Amino acid sequence: MKKRWTTYLLGICALLIGSCTESEVLIDTPEVAASRQVPISFAGSYVDNAATRHANELCTHLTTMGVWGWRNGMWDDNTLAFDDQAVCYNADSARWEYSPIQYWREGCQYTFSAYAPHQAETDATVSIDPATHMIHIHHVTLHGHNLQDTPTDTVKELFRNTPDTDWMVARAGQTAVGKAGMDVEFMMQHVLAKLNIRIKADSTLLRKRYISHITADSLVVGTLAAEGDFTQQLTHTPILSDPDEASIEEWTTTDTTLYIRCTHACAISAAPTYLVESLVMPQHISSDATVTLYYTYHFGNGCSEECRYRIPLTDAFSRFAPGHNYTLTFTLRPCRITFEAGATGWESGVES
Repeated sequence: MKKRWTTYLLGICALLIGSCTESEVLIDTPEVAASRQVPISFAGSYVDNAATRHANELCTHLTTMGVWGWRNGMWDDNTLAFDDQAVCYNADSARWEYSPIQYWREGCQYTFSAYAPHQAETDATVSIDPATHMIHIHHVTLHGHNLQDTPTDTVKELFRNTPDTDWMVARAGQTAVGKAGMDVEFMMQHVLAKLNIRIKADSTLLRKRYISHITADSLVVGTLAAEGDFTQQLTHTPILSDPDEASIEEWTTTDTTLYIRCTHACAISAAPTYLVESLVMPQHISSDATVTLYYTYHFGNGCSEECRYRIPLTDAFSRFAPGHNYTLTFTLRPCRITFEAGATGWESGVES
């Protein structure tokens, strides 16, 4: 009888132990689920125009970005998985890297927001509205750096490793479903504006026998806003032809002491030469802002005549808007100087 009871009890214990073991296997905790996943990785991120991705890879402009990411799923309810995570480009591996590594969770929905460069590289501070996922950049400062201080016939575009930061925001963010092997890509947009000023001479003037050559000696633009705050309100670069979007103000400027200068003399030819290529704060341009060009006629008899030409900047533009590229072209003619002004989407080349 004792043997039967012993056998019966052992059978019950074995059944209970087996049940516990099976329960542990069936409980799929976040930690267990994560162990079966691959890291969340950030592959190529691009600037503005998807049609020319290779030329517009973010890593050619900036090498860090800040990322926020929220996770929703069985175990999560809008969990903040990435909190302004610094993600850095490794030129040796040609990969965007970060630490500590986060892992995809199957079936979870992720929402990402990003900006560049990461605020740790700058004097500005960056935050995000957790409800709207709109990004705020506080205390942006420009110093008037001119990529064309040594004038050339093409734009140079890249403000990497210069005193002025080319701030970008992935305005539309990114959403993804947790899935092994999936990479996150961002499409960044410039949130500052860019001003280009170039000069050329009419061929009729250049053919004058008594003129040996003409030089542009220097150029000064100012004053413009030097400091400002950005508060994102749109999920795309403003479309200036849309009255509603054109009226939206995402920048508040606080200091109008910025001058932009070109101080290297260059010969003026029939082909345009860029004298200024600089970042500018989006702003309504003050009536006090001017463009002053200093140039010299050099004559065949060895004499020269120094000249100055000044216009209010408002004669060319009333405002600078985020993500737009503004170009002012001066043309020296026999009896006068004329100018043309235009604005395009910064990278897309689409007229606004």
